Amino acid sequence: MKVKIFPLSIPFITSPISDWKDTWDVQLYVKVENNEFYGWGETLVAGSGIIGAYSSVITDVISQVLERQDFESPYDARILLEKILFSAGNCGVISGAISSVEMALWGLMARKNNQSLSELFGGKIRDSVKIYASFPRFNSVKDVLSAVENSITKGFELIKVHQPPSNVIESIKTIREKYKDVKIAIDLNSPFDLAKAQDFVNSIHKYEIEWIEEPLWPPNDYETLSKLAEISPIPIAAGENEYSLYGFKKLLESGITYLQPDIAKIGGISKFLEILDLASKYKVKIAPHDRPDASPLSLIYALNLGLSKSEIEMVEYSIADFPNDLFYSLPITKNGYAVPPDNVNIIETNMNKYKYSNKFRILYFSDLEKKLISK
Repeated sequence: MKVKIFPLSIPFITSPISDWKDTWDVQLYVKVENNEFYGWGETLVAGSGIIGAYSSVITDVISQVLERQDFESPYDARILLEKILFSAGNCGVISGAISSVEMALWGLMARKNNQSLSELFGGKIRDSVKIYASFPRFNSVKDVLSAVENSITKGFELIKVHQPPSNVIESIKTIREKYKDVKIAIDLNSPFDLAKAQDFVNSIHKYEIEWIEEPLWPPNDYETLSKLAEISPIPIAAGENEYSLYGFKKLLESGITYLQPDIAKIGGISKFLEILDLASKYKVKIAPHDRPDASPLSLIYALNLGLSKSEIEMVEYSIADFPNDLFYSLPITKNGYAVPPDNVNIIETNMNKYKYSNKFRILYFSDLEKKLISK
């Protein structure tokens, strides 16, 4: 097998323009080829754009393993790679690097078997997947309100805001005053201790919030998360920054309502399927995380999983337009639901339009808006 990597910068253009315009324009695509068959995968470049770290893991180890080894399944490939790389920690950069290659192996297998991805995942149980509009961060409450209006026009019933602690409450209050029926979720990106989180949920409960996402710092403090889940009048969501089955088990035991694994971070689709099996033992809703940038690659896989797995309630969806000159087929959306293409197929001759731009990127998550000197 041959592995090729493609670092890209797909412009992240939203209406209104987002504060994250210059930080969410970093993507890492992978193509795995085996004779005439191929598949595409994506690694979510987290950690404020540390693309070189992910790329080096793929080029230094993963690609060389695949060149020397044949695999019966993507699962077998992931397990072997995790065992080879475990001393570097099977989380973060390592699991993210594995994700794109493992994902691509599913795409390759679907082509080899002459199947759609949803057929490979077990067969369709529905014709479309429920989605919600996931916002980036905006500079003002006025911009947030404009994004809500645009999303409602596109047919979304649920929106998720990413505003910082300094104006998130004002943003939610303004949305609810103007739009009585829209459903609202909040992604906090881990800014609070327990006391501040409790004050926050009590102050916004009246606005009928669907869930709050990652309210606590650190995000893997399961004991404190359990305490918050017990007292919070608002459901809690988490999982986009979890990697191991043990970690997901601790999350599930904490009492959260929504579980949000990301196939482009955790090690790929076979790990996601293991998490689904684990979650079936708990009263939890599965809402896969997919970074809502302008890349639809991992999203296409997540949506095909949504077509075939009843446990998946909804999938995160970007409000940015996807590049239709880079993909032969894109998801089709209508009234808050999406229909994905059967597989990922990229127009390789157009990839040079999206050459990677090497620059300093900092995502102002958590409470960083007041802790760094310049933006």
